[in-house]
Amino acid sequence: MKFFISVFILSLILVTGCEKDQYAYKKFIGNSEIVYAGLAQEIGTRSGNLRIQMEWKKSIDPTVVSYTVYWNNNRDSATIPATAIHADGVYRYIVSGLPEYVQSFKMVTTNDRGDRSIGQAINGVRVFGPYYRSSLTNQRLSSRKFFGTDSVRLYFLKTDTTKIFSQIRYTRKDGVLDSVRFKQDSVTISSYLPGSKPALQSYYLPMATAIDTFKTLAADSLTAF
Repeated sequence: MKFFISVFILSLILVTGCEKDQYAYKKFIGNSEIVYAGLAQEIGTRSGNLRIQMEWKKSIDPTVVSYTVYWNNNRDSATIPATAIHADGVYRYIVSGLPEYVQSFKMVTTNDRGDRSIGQAINGVRVFGPYYRSSLTNQRLSSRKFFGTDSVRLYFLKTDTTKIFSQIRYTRKDGVLDSVRFKQDSVTISSYLPGSKPALQSYYLPMATAIDTFKTLAADSLTAF
């Protein structure tokens, strides 16, 4: 009997202690619960030339009124109102003036009562720029096949898959400057001016989702025409 009485007294002490702790916690937070705004959905990024494009979908929390993007170790930020959503249901915001490096970002939402979300980190975002561009090379001519005196088929060596097209600028027989773009590894130039030197320049897309195309630093002259 004494054992059961002891257990009862111990339980009563524990319950009383928990109630006191709970009361102290509510007092610490102003006798109210902490409320967080809902998170943004499906956050993604698209790399570019010293910039990136943030993309996300609206929060499932209907009270969210704005989305704030932070970068540069939270020293820079931009707030996008919830009303700025596009017709396709996606938010887009371009962060410009970034250094060429791997960057990190954070997304924080705010609801109509001023409550903020816990924040969502977006790490490892690649930003491209002049260093990347300086590494690019033009397609190299492999062989050529002439047709008559003013038409030629040019064949080029394959490049990596990030090359999206090359462009040849040339002078036509009538003296007018012209150009042609091609995605494959060969192209035909018709009615070019004999003795002129076409110039070739290649263009690259560093990632399939990138928002900017990069061209090589300069065009290469194609000799022996």
